[in-house]
Amino acid sequence: MIAVSIALGFALPYLLLQAYYLFYWHKTKPVSIPSDYIHCASVTIIVVAHNESKSIGTCLQGILKQTYPHHLMEIIVINDHSTDDTINEVNKIESDRITLYHLEDYPEYIKAPAYKKSAITLAVDKATSEYIVITDADCVHPSQWLNAVVFGLEKNQSAFQTSPVIIDGGNTLLAKMQETEQLVLMLITAAGITSGLHDIANGANMAFRKSAFLNVDGYAGNEQFASGDDMFLAEKMRKAFPGQIAFNKSIDASVSTKAKTNWPSLIKQRLRWAGKNKGLESPTISRIWAFVGLYHFMLFLSLAASLFNLISPIPFIILFVVKWFADFLVITTAASFFQKTSVLKYFVPLQFLYSYYILRLSLAMVMGKKGDWVRN
Repeated sequence: MIAVSIALGFALPYLLLQAYYLFYWHKTKPVSIPSDYIHCASVTIIVVAHNESKSIGTCLQGILKQTYPHHLMEIIVINDHSTDDTINEVNKIESDRITLYHLEDYPEYIKAPAYKKSAITLAVDKATSEYIVITDADCVHPSQWLNAVVFGLEKNQSAFQTSPVIIDGGNTLLAKMQETEQLVLMLITAAGITSGLHDIANGANMAFRKSAFLNVDGYAGNEQFASGDDMFLAEKMRKAFPGQIAFNKSIDASVSTKAKTNWPSLIKQRLRWAGKNKGLESPTISRIWAFVGLYHFMLFLSLAASLFNLISPIPFIILFVVKWFADFLVITTAASFFQKTSVLKYFVPLQFLYSYYILRLSLAMVMGKKGDWVRN
């Protein structure tokens, strides 16, 4: 009976949490560009590149091919100490809209280990536009992307906005797991921002007003973390501009990036993501991730205990059924909006793989493993 009570103590909050996210996802209004929309705002797109020779060319070509008026676009590329062919790849693209800066030429901006934050700060200071859009060098940008991002900023009169980032590029089960996880994360991001529960953002696709960035003093106070150029800024913007933080719920505003191809690189990336959470003022998102991790551990523990006849299988059945039911609703909702329903056929195997992934990630965190972006 105690085991059943404990299982219910985890299952009910998990179900309520997912219902909460679904409710506020539906309250987040979709953003669509009207046919008579006239572009009049100049915008600076910032791309920070560290050893991105394989993708920077595709990224910049995609930005240059945007349907946004070209005379209103400025592209700033910051070379963050690249040791590969990144600089040559940028220079191959002949466009007067691209300006290349080398972070190492501006030592006064460098706050190790926060190299990307330092690069963004430099780029913002060099930007000539009030609207700043940040994206990553490994992203692919559909032609309507900038239209949708800027329209979302203007429509919501936002100081800060985050837009969807979708995982693409792989048919392996590991890639499908990342694709599905990212769809769910976009739903959670939107619901958290709309409800005010927490502010998640993605530095691969975020935008803000330059004046707002300067008002909150950029990344001052967060430079001890290598990562977090997105979530730290979102939190500071929420505090300074309540009611002016938005999620751009638009497929057109989405960018895509490749999935990690192996477990070590995926775990290292997620460890970096987890590492920045401890620097946030609000503990909400860290507590939610901890609860989800503990839920998976209890699921495994209840299964093991029932197999060894230590307890009845009822606690495991409760945890199992509630998780699969709630997850299916969330995944179906997110996949339908982003037109990625093909991932649903992987739902069953991914449930098992995801539990393994959460347990492996949790173990790596307990063992003190380090994330990526670690530099000498």
